[in-house]
Parts: sequence; C-alpha cells; structure tokens
Amino acid sequence: MDKNKLKASIYLLFAAAIWGLTFVAQSKGMEYIGTMTFSALRCLIGGFVILIMRMNPFLRKAILDEESVVVDQAATRRGGILTGIVLFCAMNIQQIGIVDTTVGKAGFISALYIIIVPILMMFRGHRLSKKLIFCIVLSVIGVYLLSVKENLSINEGDLIVFISTIFFSIHMLVIAYYSPRTDGLKFNAYQFIVCGLLSVVGAVVFETISLEAIKLAMWSILYASIMSSSVAFTLQIMALRYIDAALASLISSIESVFAAVGGYLILGEILTKRELIGCLLMFIAIMAAQLGNKENGK
Repeated sequence: MDKNKLKASIYLLFAAAIWGLTFVAQSKGMEYIGTMTFSALRCLIGGFVILIMRMNPFLRKAILDEESVVVDQAATRRGGILTGIVLFCAMNIQQIGIVDTTVGKAGFISALYIIIVPILMMFRGHRLSKKLIFCIVLSVIGVYLLSVKENLSINEGDLIVFISTIFFSIHMLVIAYYSPRTDGLKFNAYQFIVCGLLSVVGAVVFETISLEAIKLAMWSILYASIMSSSVAFTLQIMALRYIDAALASLISSIESVFAAVGGYLILGEILTKRELIGCLLMFIAIMAAQLGNKENGK
C-alpha cells in the first residue's frame, strides 16, 4: 500500500470513530430539540469552527498539502455549495425516517451506502476488483448482524431512510470528485454553512424552537459540531483525494462498530455474541480490502 493511501485510510478510520460516537450524541440531543433545529445548530457552529481552524497556518498547510494539491477556488465554492445541499437532504430525510422505524434497522439501511456507492461508480464506468466486491458483501453481513435484531420487514420509515442513504452516497461521490482540487477547510465550511442555513429555514417552518431545550442539548450539539462536522468531515475530504469512493465507503462503514461500542460505554447497552461477530466480520472485510489492493486506489 502506498503512503498516501495508508494515510487516507487512517483519516477515514478516525472519522468513522467520531461519526460512530455522534450517533450517541444525536440520540441524546434529539431528546430535547427537533431534527432540523439540531442540524441547523450543529452545521452552523461546525462551519464557524472550521473557519477558525483555517486561520491557523499550520492546520491550513497540513490540510491543503500544498505540494500535491492545486487549489481551484471556483471548484471549492461550487463543490461546497452542492455538497451542502445534498447533505441537508441526506441528514434530515434520515431523521424523518428514523421516527417510523427501529434504530437497528435504520443503522443497517443507512450503512447500505457500502453497496450504493460502488453501484453508482460502476454506472460511471469504474471497475471494482473481485476482492473488493467480496469485502463489501462481507461488511454488509457484518453490519446486518450488528444492527438488526428483529425480522427485516420493510415499512414507510425504512424506505425514507433508504432514500437518505442514496443522498449520503451521492454526497460521498461529489466530495470524491471535488476534493483533489479544493481547499479542504473552506470546502467543508461551505457545505456546513449551506446545510445549516437550509436547516434554519426548515426549523423555523416546521419546528418549535426553545432556548431552554437548546441549552439541555448543548453538549450533544457541540460534540456533533466540533468533532463530527469540523474534524471528521474534513478528514473525509482529505482522504478522498487519495482513494476512491468505493473503498472509502467500506472503511467508513466501521462507524457502525464505533456506534455500538459508544452505546456500550456511554449508554450502558449490551453487546451480544451476534453483534460481536458482526464487528469482527467488518474488521476482517476492511483489513482484507487494504492488503495488496492495487485496483481501487487513485
């Protein structure tokens, strides 16, 4: 594995760990405030933090990786605005669907971007190695064992969550397209400010906003803002400069494991043998995809 691909994989593993724990933060924060209110605050605070990060010369140089990235400011703006719109759809449609389904099924259906991203790439003429296809299938089985604890019947909420998963898949592909030629921090700031402003409109129209409720949810909002929006998504943008979206989606799926571990450590949820086997299968799939894979790197 070359140095850049290894570095990108490590970035995505860190991002997945942060996203996994964000499920815990969201579940706590949504006890007090509505979906779009949470998204609005999370995204706008996250965008502001990213702009502060960009003022640090060391961070800006490290993230731009000036020796290998030629920044196209127009592409940065265009890509940031487009991903912000797609992220708004994905994030809020998912939350609407979760209301009418179980957390386990929602987690499994959301993780189906592992399959959707490669399918969309194949429509664009991208070829996948047999090994990567096997690893994707193995990872899906792992996510199923980890997430779904009941019969997998389909209802309206499940279909809505699936629609959000398509948007998350498109979101990853758009980032993969723009990230090699963008200012990563500015790109991330654009997408969260756009997503946040759209969510503000939705919150004002559809939800009741309470300052007291926001205070109660503030720790959850701050974690999602700083760690998920500012740090994890910036790491994703940096990683997608060096590896393709199919492999990136497979590595990112490990967030389901971190979510389960976070639930165990923070919420006191119990991990069963079935769930532990699911975690193990996902780790095996991700490690196997990394070893000697030359067909899927950029």
